Amino acid sequence: MKSCFRGILFLVFSILLNPKLSYSQIEFGQYSEEELSLTQVPFEPDAQIVTLWEEANSYFMVTGLHTNYHFRYKVLDDRVENFGNIIIPFYRGKSLVEDIVKVEAQVSYIENGQRISKMLTKENIKEVSIGNGQFEIRLIFPHVKKGSILEYRYKKIDHQYGILEGWSFQGTYPALVSKFTFKAPDFFQYQMIQQGKKVAEVASISPKKNLFSWERRDVPSLPNEPYVGNFINYEERVDGYLYSSEYVNPEKLEESEMVYATWNQLANRWLEMDEVESYVYADPEAIPEFPKLKLDSLSKLDQAKTIFEYVSNNIELKRSNWLEPYYSIYGLLQKKEGNSIDKNLLLTYLLRRQGIAADMVLINDRFRGRSQLIEVPFINQFQSGIVKAKIDDKDYLLDASDSVTPFGLLAHNKLVERGFILEKDHGRLEELQHQFRSGSIQNINLEWNDSSGFVYKNQIKLFDHEALKFGKLLEGLKADEKVWKKDTRIEYGEIENFSVVDELSSKRSISISFNSKLISEEPNLIVVMPFQFSEYLKNPFTQESRLLPVEYEFPSFENINATITIPEGFVVDDYPETMTLTIPSKKVKFTYQSFLGEKELKFSSRTEVSTYTFSASEYQDLKFIMESISVQLNSPVTLRKVINP
Repeated sequence: MKSCFRGILFLVFSILLNPKLSYSQIEFGQYSEEELSLTQVPFEPDAQIVTLWEEANSYFMVTGLHTNYHFRYKVLDDRVENFGNIIIPFYRGKSLVEDIVKVEAQVSYIENGQRISKMLTKENIKEVSIGNGQFEIRLIFPHVKKGSILEYRYKKIDHQYGILEGWSFQGTYPALVSKFTFKAPDFFQYQMIQQGKKVAEVASISPKKNLFSWERRDVPSLPNEPYVGNFINYEERVDGYLYSSEYVNPEKLEESEMVYATWNQLANRWLEMDEVESYVYADPEAIPEFPKLKLDSLSKLDQAKTIFEYVSNNIELKRSNWLEPYYSIYGLLQKKEGNSIDKNLLLTYLLRRQGIAADMVLINDRFRGRSQLIEVPFINQFQSGIVKAKIDDKDYLLDASDSVTPFGLLAHNKLVERGFILEKDHGRLEELQHQFRSGSIQNINLEWNDSSGFVYKNQIKLFDHEALKFGKLLEGLKADEKVWKKDTRIEYGEIENFSVVDELSSKRSISISFNSKLISEEPNLIVVMPFQFSEYLKNPFTQESRLLPVEYEFPSFENINATITIPEGFVVDDYPETMTLTIPSKKVKFTYQSFLGEKELKFSSRTEVSTYTFSASEYQDLKFIMESISVQLNSPVTLRKVINP
């Protein structure tokens, strides 16, 4: 996601820079014999698609920072559904922040033994506005089949040059050639951030440090593994930002509007944007739509909760990847809509009016950005904003972006270690403390009815992030049987008496209850699965080995208590025995207990995952315990009817 500041001054260059590369180029639409004859990638033989060539060439012109992109793929298998639908996102905003021009695309395919090449027309190249200044170029390639070559190129013009778009040499498909070059004017100095040993090895940097180039060959695709946070943490990649200029006095870097030497300077510049300042200095009397909340009789905590509920529920969220407000406070309250930054700025403003200390915090996204922040004032590493408030000497992290997330809880993708505190004259990176207890408690009673058999009476209580996940599922849906009937864990039985008690906003919990019937075709033998609604019934880790760390959404626990009434005339034939398991790191613990009485059989299980991340070296331990848990929870209880001779 690209972001800096609309107000940055752009220099008008008197001399145009030559964007041509010093090394050889491929010609658009011209294919070598090697490309045409390629049927398998030598270093990744199972690949269904290969990147024959990909390149980005960035340089300065009088109209902004230009980047020429060129991509060429070959299809090696017929099983590549939807591959030919390419989306190129960009942010035009209110002032042509970014633009995409000169889009060309061609498909080359085999028909009746002959290779045919066709340029895509306007019918297959469309520009689509998705709202809030965001646009997409959509390429729809026809004739996507084995042997086809898909190629496209375009120019991106960026009127903000402080942050480079960056380039990833690794992606979903293996690449034969991946190139990136960047040429800056002599009076600008950029800091390039290289990720990956092989990227650093192929770097070519001019003595003046104004021409950078990288060329990687035979780049493997990123591993297709489950439970990976964001591939940006592991891919070979280059980013960059402007850190100095001949036009800036090195003794007065803190006064520069062009270069950012410290986090404090970057924070002050962000806070000085016109739209942001409106959330600081606005006069409520001048805003007809200003909310009239009755707060004086409330405690500070209840005041904060009331303000939070107002912003969450009364301002419609317009999703945006932009790290700036879309409206001033006047426009926001008039339109009653805004992006996440808009809404949290309003929350900050209203809290401060009640004497509650509050600041905006920019954070990275665990599943869209880097896990570890770069220790330089590089704003492009952040993806969203939250609010840090101090109420009665206690710190709270708040996010009023949507109407579902409750006060004091952040969505799982925002559970990051540090954030960029946007405090005037005191901007800084700071540790963030998250307080939550996510998990579920299930109580299941299996009661026998002579006419209908076993009836499951299920009560499930979800806490914190488990409740938030279910709350988002219910958003816009009617809370009835249709919700649970879509749950893939329900493989048999009819759902009855379904009800939901939604206390997400007040107690950060949701309670669910429903009944389901066990259908048994064998009158003398009953097989019962007491743990059919466990999250751990299926082991997701089936690969023999792993290259990347395992990333969970959040630490959690699951407690299940099940009671089975033994029907008259039946005896327990078989049932799972007590088990306790853990792994050397103690990051996963599992206990399973069974108690056989005269008239009932009781079970309890607890599965606890106490961390977010498992290293690749811990994978075998994780795989073993998750498979063992799955086997235990899937173990049936068998009841046999006593037949008198």
